[in-house]
Amino acid sequence: MRPGERAARALLLLAAAAVLVRWLPEAIWLVIAGVLALGAAAAAEAVILGRARVTAERAARIALPLDEPEEIELAVAVHAARPLRLIVRQVWPALLDPPASEERRRVRPGELVRLRFAVRGVVRGGAPLPAPHAALSAWGFVERRVELPAAGEVQVLPNLKAVARLHRKLNRFALRGLGSRASAKLGKGREFDRLRDYVEGDDLRDVAWKASARHGKLIVQELRLDRSQDILVCLDRGHRMAARVARLTRLDHAIDAALLLAYIANRMEDRIGLLAFAAEAEQGVAQGRGRSQLRRLTAYATGLAPEVVHTDYTALAAHLRRRLRHRTLVLLLTALPEREEQGELLKAVEVLTPQHLPLVVLFTDPELEAVARMRPATKEELCRTLVARDLWHGRQQMVRRLRRRGALVVETPPGDAGLDAVNAYLEVKRAQRL
Repeated sequence: MRPGERAARALLLLAAAAVLVRWLPEAIWLVIAGVLALGAAAAAEAVILGRARVTAERAARIALPLDEPEEIELAVAVHAARPLRLIVRQVWPALLDPPASEERRRVRPGELVRLRFAVRGVVRGGAPLPAPHAALSAWGFVERRVELPAAGEVQVLPNLKAVARLHRKLNRFALRGLGSRASAKLGKGREFDRLRDYVEGDDLRDVAWKASARHGKLIVQELRLDRSQDILVCLDRGHRMAARVARLTRLDHAIDAALLLAYIANRMEDRIGLLAFAAEAEQGVAQGRGRSQLRRLTAYATGLAPEVVHTDYTALAAHLRRRLRHRTLVLLLTALPEREEQGELLKAVEVLTPQHLPLVVLFTDPELEAVARMRPATKEELCRTLVARDLWHGRQQMVRRLRRRGALVVETPPGDAGLDAVNAYLEVKRAQRL
């Protein structure tokens, strides 16, 4: 129990009346009567509040998307003999914004009120959710504070709303093609299609010698292009990916793009994996498909955070050469390194090709491009423009060098990385580059 808002105001009035006793001695009885009345009202209110019982209910685990306005609901019921004023205060972990929230209601006896707190996830990860505190009062002279039994856990996940929107569009597209079947395309793949008799012009390397021995004639095996192909998304989480673009870090945008691509690849029946790298390459999640694979990718991506360390592209390439057994689309989401470090990215591409197909998604810097294209009006602006143009031309030269070494390169703003990565992946599938 503690004094309420009205108790403080009443005490101020009684203190002002006590000052008048010096000139009006009869006022002492008024002050005494006021103190006794205030004490009686406070005691009566304390008895009412002491008998009140508060219950609360909230989901034990709450999952929120990153950088999306959401509401967290808390159901509170007050069991008392009369209507009471209820104030619920909630302190949020550092993953959420704002730091704290407050809701005020007047509740009737036994009434269940549902309070909704507006929050926004600002950092991916998980954290314990502290129990909220409630303050009860009847007339405002006494306030009773109660800790509500509604502690839990909150998780801020990568933003999957773009995936949900795309899911509906893909379902409508699939319904339009209901009843049709895609025929398998023959080629030098790894999946067996059929055996047939040898005809003049067939490659002798395609002869199935065991089957030929059994049948007493030459038999050729036909292979078809793989239906399920391997895609591995590599997320750079070095120091350059910690820069914020539109309230999110570059790594946040990269993770959203990776999960969007994972959903599309799963619908295309491809196997997709995910790993992060900085000074060293992590093991990540191996290639797979299915809903369980998407859950594993989401859980792994949720715990990733940028580090203030150097990004070692050559270590990543060496790790991938040891790990990948079959031809794989290696999709690298990164920010273009400084000039003295660009040679490492070129070496990494040379190590991966031609066994694998590297697809480098480079985050652009819109501010740098704007400064490079502006017409300077002062000497200071001229210096900035010349430096920006030098950096911009160096960036374009680096992109050309990557393409000459066999890499596919996509330049995109961080906010559009998901769609541009999906479009590049679909173009690879269409052109049968794998």
